Amino acid sequence: ENAEKLIANGCICVAEAANMPCCAEAVELFLKKGILFGPAKAVNAGGVSVSGLEMSQNSMRYSWSFEEVDAKLKEIMVDIYHKSSEAAREYGMEGNLVAGANIAGFTKVADAMMAQGIV
Repeated sequence: ENAEKLIANGCICVAEAANMPCCAEAVELFLKKGILFGPAKAVNAGGVSVSGLEMSQNSMRYSWSFEEVDAKLKEIMVDIYHKSSEAAREYGMEGNLVAGANIAGFTKVADAMMAQGIV
C-alpha cells in the first residue's frame, strides 16, 4: 500500500535506510515500475564503511578531516553502486540493484575463499 502511494506521487527512487524495511512485494513493484531501488545492504554500507575508516585512522594514528572522510566514503559508495549495477547487468537483470548487490557480495566472498584455498 505504501509503495503504491509512493509511485502514485511520482517517486523516482527509494533507498532502504534501515534493515530491509520494504517487503518483497514492494521491492518487486518498485522494480516493475522502473523506480530506482537501493537495497539496505548497499545503502547502509555507508555507516559500516565510516566505522572502518575510523578504525583505520585509530590504528594508523591518522587524523583525517571531515572532507577527507567524506571523499573516501563517496568513493566507497560509488564503487558499491557500480559493482552492484555491473553484476546485475552481467547476469541479465539490468537495473535490479537488489540482485546486483547480492551477486556482487557473494562473488566477493567466494573469490576471497578461493584465494585462501578454503574452497
